[in-house]
Amino acid sequence: MLATWAACCMAFGVSVGLFGVDQGWINFVGGKKASTDKQLSQETEETMSAEEEYAAITARLMNTDVAKECLENANEWKRLPYFWNAKDKSFESAFIPSTLHAPDKMSVEPVVFLNRNRQEFVFIMHIGKRLCGHDGIVHGGVQATLFDEVTARPAFWNLPRNIALTASLKINYRRPVVADQILVLKSQLANIEGRKATVTAQLEDVKGNTLSDAEALYVSPGNEKLFPDCSSKIKAFESTYPGTF
Repeated sequence: MLATWAACCMAFGVSVGLFGVDQGWINFVGGKKASTDKQLSQETEETMSAEEEYAAITARLMNTDVAKECLENANEWKRLPYFWNAKDKSFESAFIPSTLHAPDKMSVEPVVFLNRNRQEFVFIMHIGKRLCGHDGIVHGGVQATLFDEVTARPAFWNLPRNIALTASLKINYRRPVVADQILVLKSQLANIEGRKATVTAQLEDVKGNTLSDAEALYVSPGNEKLFPDCSSKIKAFESTYPGTF
């Protein structure tokens, strides 16, 4: 009787154990269950520190064809920072650095190049998985924010006192923008009349496909007390990285 009871318990224990191994609850000490590619990818992400991940994404931005082309043509393109002076008191309250610049959002500081004519800019950035509207698709409002950012640069660089305010922004959404990828934004000064500047811009994938485009109107404000001259900031900004035109 006892022998029969022991045999039943043993059979039950083996069955539960085999089921546990099949479900991934139990791993044999001597031989681990083979991991899937997805599991390996997750394990790699978990073991990579935040600093290492930041450096890896930045390296990917610098390794794009558009970045290489700008770097190879140093007489035509100069690298600039994306963020204004981080020591400025307004930096922490600014929307982009305080809210969007974060893991799985604007994951790293974008790479920026200025053309020698000071009328064209190139921005290379990674947009993560936490800025979506539809699942896996970058929110249209995020695209609008990015366009407002990149169209402002040619306006700042060319309007009186190097200061500009957005008057209008029109966007054409051409294709869905998939999240968690490298994006390229290009902006150009289209026209300038007195204190008004029209700027155009395109949002592309790394293959050069246009995903959306925009046109913005900027005005240089007349109130100098509220909006002081920014020409000295522009000069300091251009001197951040080596090289001159």
